[in-house]
Amino acid sequence: MTGPMSEACDECGWAEAGGREGCRARFEAFLARDYSDALYFRVHRMFVDAYCLQHPEQYCASAKSLAAHLVGLGWILEGGAGPTSGPARLRDWLDGPATLDKPPLPARRGELTLGDLRVESGPAEWEAAVRRWAQSAWDAYAELQPLARKWRTEAAGAPLQKSPR
Repeated sequence: MTGPMSEACDECGWAEAGGREGCRARFEAFLARDYSDALYFRVHRMFVDAYCLQHPEQYCASAKSLAAHLVGLGWILEGGAGPTSGPARLRDWLDGPATLDKPPLPARRGELTLGDLRVESGPAEWEAAVRRWAQSAWDAYAELQPLARKWRTEAAGAPLQKSPR
């Protein structure tokens, strides 16, 4: 591809994103589909966490926002949390008094990017592709996985802050 669409996203590295703005536009288009079709929404939280971890300048600016996405994704991939909305305990823990220090982030954020997800994917293919992409993002954060697991343990043991739904 040539022209303005060949500009790489400076955060995730997608070579033909059309820059960060093009990457963000594709993300928002996929979000719109998530919200309009429950079959695609099934992996919504996993999709959002992977994108945010690959675009941490905006979405992981604080330690708590990093923890939300890093722990959330790890909890989905390793801990069995639902890929639709993630673990409620994590949200409660982050809303509580937890004080976290933000570690340095990896320079490379995964072998796969948003550009590897096909627009025309059916729901089952979409779910499998998002899971591969999310695993790629999680793998890129290998050095922070022990910290993410520690935070997950803390979140799992924290008292619920909100009344059950």
